[in-house]
Amino acid sequence: MNRPFALLTALVLAGASLTSTGLAAELGPLRFRLTSQGGGEPRVALLTTASRGAEYDNDIPWRDLRGLDQAALKAGQPVRFALVRDAGRVDCAGSGRDGKADGTCTFTPDRAFAELLAQRGIGRPDEREAFALTVTGAGRALVEAIAAARYPAPDVDDLAGLAALGVTPSYIADLAARGYRPGKIGDLMAFKALGVTPAYVDELGRSGFAKLDAEAIIQFKALDISPAYVRSLAEVGYGSLDAEELVQLRALGVTADFIASFQRAGHAKLSVEQLVQCKAMGIGPEDLRTVGSARKVAMSSDQLVAMKVAGLLP
Repeated sequence: MNRPFALLTALVLAGASLTSTGLAAELGPLRFRLTSQGGGEPRVALLTTASRGAEYDNDIPWRDLRGLDQAALKAGQPVRFALVRDAGRVDCAGSGRDGKADGTCTFTPDRAFAELLAQRGIGRPDEREAFALTVTGAGRALVEAIAAARYPAPDVDDLAGLAALGVTPSYIADLAARGYRPGKIGDLMAFKALGVTPAYVDELGRSGFAKLDAEAIIQFKALDISPAYVRSLAEVGYGSLDAEELVQLRALGVTADFIASFQRAGHAKLSVEQLVQCKAMGIGPEDLRTVGSARKVAMSSDQLVAMKVAGLLP
């Protein structure tokens, strides 16, 4: 992977890692803040004093808040509810008023789930890690889907990161059905973070790119290389490009309109390298016309050098 895309992938994975690491920070006394505004469903933010009041707002669905009485929430009466997931249970109690509430919580890890993770080679989570898995919603179905798709076993932080990004068993299965099992958990996280969907993979296949590896798909999606972009290049005579050439053109912002402007100026088939050079150095069809009419003085020395390198000058 070339340097710009290696950096991009590193940033994507760092973002996912920070999500899981932040959630697994030192677990101290827990508080909650619950809001229900505009008639919408309640949302819960969990706060830990050990994390300097960090908020873990995962937009927890109403159906996951067991025992929450909306009437009590509106009337300013005491409220109680529990967030119960495979990795553990968070029990909260406090007082509410006008659709809002706050109070304290306790956390109880699920020992059976911890045992499952140990058996799967993921590791036995401590209390802090179990809390992260609970808040992000990492559960048995996700663990089993990872194993079924024959991915390398993630560690506990990566499992929480996958759940935080919204990786679901169906997402993993749909990619696997299309032959995509990225060799690293980090690639799967990058897929989800960038919005690589099974439908996107199908579209790439129909555009002639059915055998891309995970790294190439990450590059394509990061650069927004779409089937429509591929078709637009084919319409101006560039229909047999390989993946690397597409990446080069898209990374520099070379569009079908840019190519067509040179064709209208009489340069019907510039190479990919020449197009990239022109775009990078700000060389347009008007510059080539200037050279052709011997008015080179109107061009900078940098432009002339770049055109020579690109093979556009004798």
